[in-house]
Amino acid sequence: MKILQNIKNNTYILHIITLMSGTLIAQIVTLAFIPIITRLYTPSEFGLYSLFLSIVSVLGLISSWKYDQAIMLPKSDKDAQALLFLSLIITFAMVFFVSLVLIIFHNFFINYFHGNTLLIWLIPIGITLLGTLQIFNAYSSRKQFYRQLATIKITNSFTISSVQSISKYFLQFNGLVFGKLIADTLSLLLLLRFHILKNTLQLKVVSKKRILVNAKKHNHFPKYQSFTVFLNATSQNLPVFLLASLYSPEIAGYYALTMRVLQVPSSMIGSSTRTVYYQKASKMYANGENIFNLYKKTTLALLKIFIIPFTIILFFGEDLFSFIFGNKWLTAGTISQILIFWTFIGFINSPSVMTYSILKLQKVQMKVEFISVFLRFSTLYAGYYFFNSYIYSITLFVTTSILTNIFIIMYVYLKLSKEKS
Repeated sequence: MKILQNIKNNTYILHIITLMSGTLIAQIVTLAFIPIITRLYTPSEFGLYSLFLSIVSVLGLISSWKYDQAIMLPKSDKDAQALLFLSLIITFAMVFFVSLVLIIFHNFFINYFHGNTLLIWLIPIGITLLGTLQIFNAYSSRKQFYRQLATIKITNSFTISSVQSISKYFLQFNGLVFGKLIADTLSLLLLLRFHILKNTLQLKVVSKKRILVNAKKHNHFPKYQSFTVFLNATSQNLPVFLLASLYSPEIAGYYALTMRVLQVPSSMIGSSTRTVYYQKASKMYANGENIFNLYKKTTLALLKIFIIPFTIILFFGEDLFSFIFGNKWLTAGTISQILIFWTFIGFINSPSVMTYSILKLQKVQMKVEFISVFLRFSTLYAGYYFFNSYIYSITLFVTTSILTNIFIIMYVYLKLSKEKS
């Protein structure tokens, strides 16, 4: 009862639990449908879907030049809204630019997607939806609309899974990509409707001058953070890009399913914690408070949480994957026993990544990510060049990724402990 009372009185934990509950239900829905989807779709189909998602993710995450992350920082809501509209303007401009690139290099993308032209023209739509969603998610977090965000996560997950399953089972149509696009569209409409009802978006308070002032004030985000996120997203998706081209879409499909399953704890707990941590830590730091204890406490809590899933996958990965997803996904189980080490360190790394933005260490982070991309690309290719083995490629990739994440955690820890002293 005492523990429950302490939780009830702690708004920081309550916000995490609120977001986490929505994410938990969303992930349960996803996990419930994955065994169905893996029996309806082949690893090769899943691989092409993963290629599409990887491209959309890399470009969508930087579509606003990361001004969306600055929305949380200003004390004034007028400045926050100025950053929101600035982010939207840049996002639409980026989508137009990407569309031109797809037209100019159309033949290249046709070959890369094995002749699937439709997927190519759906890329700009996917980028628009992802970019716009992350902007309004950031603004919703600033307003502490955690309950609404949790509800939208559940709706998104259910829509994706149901459309993907129904389209294949009843219509014999590959609806993996369409399920994602329809779900994101619905999520965006629900989020916009909520903000309109709450009257949180007021065009009259946003002037051209205010937008330009905030663009200049937070220009370290496009200068450093956007490139850093691009490098990070590229390095995260490098295995899908390279495994598909060096080996086959089928191998990329095995890898993609494995990451989708292993990232459930990260999506369920890590993303919720990251959102609430960033909101609270940003506010504390803006008020001149030290955030070392909050950072340390959050990181250690994440470490303790992941011990159990880490142990289960490490020892029973192959058996679990073949039993739950079908015998044709046994290879994914083997890959999971390698990737679990990277997933573990990445899970506890989320507060460190957000702290880089708070401390304005984007330049340092950009350098780390640049080196990381080079090393990850080199190790993936080395596994192919020297051993012609995707197992070696993935193992070397994971080793490099672990070392990079450990450096990030230690750098932030030492920086905050120095400020505290």
